[in-house]
Amino acid sequence: MDKKEIRRRKMAKAVRIRRKRRRKKVVMIGRIAAAVLLTAVVGGGGALIYHSMPETKIARRLEAAGEFVETQAYEEAIASCEEALQIDSNSVKAYRAMAGVYLTKEDREAAEQVLYRGWETTQDEGLLQEYCIHLLNDAVADINAGNCNLQTLDKCVLALEQDQTNPDSYTLLDACYERLFEGEETELFCSIQEDGSSSFDKYLELMNRMLAIYNTNPLQELRGEIIKFAVPNNAAVWFETGRMQDYQNLLGQVAAIGDDGKSAGLLACLEKAVWAQETFAEAFRIFESGEFAPIKDFMQSEVYISIRDQFIAGTMEYWDGKTYIPVSKEKVKLTQADGQWKFSFAGFDENPQADGVIKVWGAKQEDAGVQRICISYEPSPENSEEYPHYNYEFVYLYSNVKINGVDVPQMNYRFETRITTEEGTVSELIGDWGGEHEWSMEY
Repeated sequence: MDKKEIRRRKMAKAVRIRRKRRRKKVVMIGRIAAAVLLTAVVGGGGALIYHSMPETKIARRLEAAGEFVETQAYEEAIASCEEALQIDSNSVKAYRAMAGVYLTKEDREAAEQVLYRGWETTQDEGLLQEYCIHLLNDAVADINAGNCNLQTLDKCVLALEQDQTNPDSYTLLDACYERLFEGEETELFCSIQEDGSSSFDKYLELMNRMLAIYNTNPLQELRGEIIKFAVPNNAAVWFETGRMQDYQNLLGQVAAIGDDGKSAGLLACLEKAVWAQETFAEAFRIFESGEFAPIKDFMQSEVYISIRDQFIAGTMEYWDGKTYIPVSKEKVKLTQADGQWKFSFAGFDENPQADGVIKVWGAKQEDAGVQRICISYEPSPENSEEYPHYNYEFVYLYSNVKINGVDVPQMNYRFETRITTEEGTVSELIGDWGGEHEWSMEY
């Protein structure tokens, strides 16, 4: 191989080496550029991804809520919390933050609702525990302020529904009972709540909820509370007569879980009161019709005479009263002394709004050894005014009836109407009422 050929080959090899190096350099530059570009993309994208993460969005809105609270812009703060929940309805932090806003603006009820809503959605036990704590704290506040009512009891039952083993719930239940169902006379069951609903309906609802809890988890401590709340310890408890049957039904449910006979006396008293109402329903119908003649049959009925005789003898069970015993359709009073329950119906003196009052005459009134049968009726005053006021008295007695100018003693009816006005009272007496020797006089 000559020198010329050798030089050519060396030059060709050098060219190949330079080309190879240039290719490596281009590849390296490409790789570096790609790496730089990738870094830029990853770095910028990472910031984008970070700012778009749900947790970050929620944090930013809760931070905004905190700033709104500092300026007392509570509605804007609540809106920010709601926005956080729209991002993630399971955000425990958002529920807590919103509850905190409501507490700051002193809306405890709304705060409790948010905590409960959060627990329902997330099933987070921490939210549930906070909810119960707030409920019981509210109950304590009511009790300490002297404002204990059925809504206070409702808070205790709500907490109990979530946790039947919390001793604080039972402590507060006892405090509610002491303030609501112990002491002197109460009209709790005849009152109307702030929302216009019946207090007795609320009481029944609370009792049924406690029974439902017990049926699911029959704890003895809860059973004791149910039995206690079923039987008030007030000296007197007023009821609407139309709710006595409902109360009987409740006491039957309580007896079914085993109340050791603690409701038996009250239940028997209620049964007798319901029976008395049913017994006098016909008499009310007669008096309200204005056609009084059929009252004679009622007066002579075995049941009415038995009632009269028991009052005279002092042997009447459960029904309290002496001499002139009122019967009305609106309100009944349950009283207890030494564990013995009795009832009496409200007269006009205790319930001026009564629609009418019948009086059983339970006094010993004899004519020649024959006991009189008496009953009277007072309708409500006309046009809701005090006057004129009417009183009708019906008596079956042994007395003289003038027959052919001669006084003849025999059983007969007397019907007296007394009309009281602002000027005084005028009476009209009809003797031998409905008989063939009927007579009348005014005085």
